Amino acid sequence: MTARTSPRVRSRHTLRAALASIAVLALAAFAGCQISVGDQACTEQSIVNDKDDACPYGPPGGPKVRETGCPELTILDPSACTTAPSWAEVYEILRGPSAGCTIGGCHGAAPGARGIFLSADSSDAFYDELKGYAGAQGYPYINEEDPSRSWILCNLQGTPGGGAPMPPPSGLSDADYALIEQWALCGLRRTGGGSDAGP
Repeated sequence: MTARTSPRVRSRHTLRAALASIAVLALAAFAGCQISVGDQACTEQSIVNDKDDACPYGPPGGPKVRETGCPELTILDPSACTTAPSWAEVYEILRGPSAGCTIGGCHGAAPGARGIFLSADSSDAFYDELKGYAGAQGYPYINEEDPSRSWILCNLQGTPGGGAPMPPPSGLSDADYALIEQWALCGLRRTGGGSDAGP
């Protein structure tokens, strides 16, 4: 009389055999492959966009995004700016709840994120801080001397070169951005902002 194997035991044996076969096939396929691209052949000098080198997927650690500088602003003719928003209006948006620049977790508590402290009580101090901040661009966030080379709009909208949109995660409302954009394209002037704006 022969011993019978239960269906459950047979099923477990079949599953183990199938898994072992898959592992053997995968090992054989891997051993037979001649992989000569990707991170294995990358150096720190590898060029991300060169698809013909031995490292089409970028340098060690994967591709790195290298952003270009922010695009220059097209400053409008003064005749198009007779009703331009004032700095006071821009300041109210930036320190208000929709932008939240002056909350403690962002730039409202010294030293502030990235070392930028933005005053909720002084529009002049707020403006001066942005005017004095160059960051990675190498020119001011608000550039009075050359308004076209200011990167406030690039940063607020998250344009390549400006980092993530501000405020995170998705930036300002369309209406708030449009007002700040109009102010920026009309020369980023402090006029009309007063020396101090109260809370």
